Amino acid sequence: MPYVATLDFGFGERIPIYMNTTSSIRLDTLGVLLVSGADARNFLQGQLTTDLESLTPGSVLLGACNSPQGRVQALLWLIQRDEGIALITNSSLIERTVTRLQRYVLRSKVAISTSALQVGLLPGDSSEVLTEDRSHKQLSSASLLKLSGHRHVLVVTRPEEIAEAVAQETQLWRQDHLRAGYPQIYPQTYEQFIPQMLNLDLLGGISFEKGCYTGQEIVARTHFRGAVKRRMFRYRARCSPPLPATRILAGDQHAGDVVDAIPTEEGCELLAVMSLAQADSEIVLETNHGVRLQRVPLPYEMEVTGDE
Repeated sequence: MPYVATLDFGFGERIPIYMNTTSSIRLDTLGVLLVSGADARNFLQGQLTTDLESLTPGSVLLGACNSPQGRVQALLWLIQRDEGIALITNSSLIERTVTRLQRYVLRSKVAISTSALQVGLLPGDSSEVLTEDRSHKQLSSASLLKLSGHRHVLVVTRPEEIAEAVAQETQLWRQDHLRAGYPQIYPQTYEQFIPQMLNLDLLGGISFEKGCYTGQEIVARTHFRGAVKRRMFRYRARCSPPLPATRILAGDQHAGDVVDAIPTEEGCELLAVMSLAQADSEIVLETNHGVRLQRVPLPYEMEVTGDE
């Protein structure tokens, strides 16, 4: 399906270009839920950490779906499509997230479906197609969206308009996502972290002004009492990528847990939730005591203070 985008070559003139979403590559790591119906927005407002009032057809929101105890069950990227609100999340948690959301539908006029849409990537460096971070544009059945720190543009459209996955492109996307400091939830880390541990407050994924939502009491209390004692950091190590939830040790003490990891030419890079009291300690993976983790900067500001 062709669509028109424009490129700005710096001379005050925008040049139309024609592309085709059928050239997009399936991204197996992500799946899509579609929440539709008259009450869709109000329903999600009561379930997610982000403020649905700020969701426009041209924006992309980040939010979390939590347990009543404020533990993150899924991280979600939200876009407004013609037929409803699409929620993009880890494909391994799609069915679990549907079951979780349906538990709270009750009498709301809401439908939740999973089979109508898939996620793909425009191949290569296509960041010029959408120039604004966290922007969204729907063209016919295809949604294009750009996340900060990514070379690829995501495509959300019908399955028949997306080609088979390509491992190299998928790996580049995961690399950009981790280096941009975006966490991910996997079955191994389901309900392990509260949103602030994953830096969602620093990433604009939590509204502290909106009304109640599931898990809100714990999230708000942690924020207003200044009780964030664990934060997510980025590291590199000379070993293969550890699995999510792999424990990190400072001496013989449990200091943190792996959130996500990717292979690199030198070994791996990873995101991990760490105790602030041990953030500057010498740390190793529990599965590989001989390899030290080296902290590298995240692309956003974070104040590291506090004692466990």
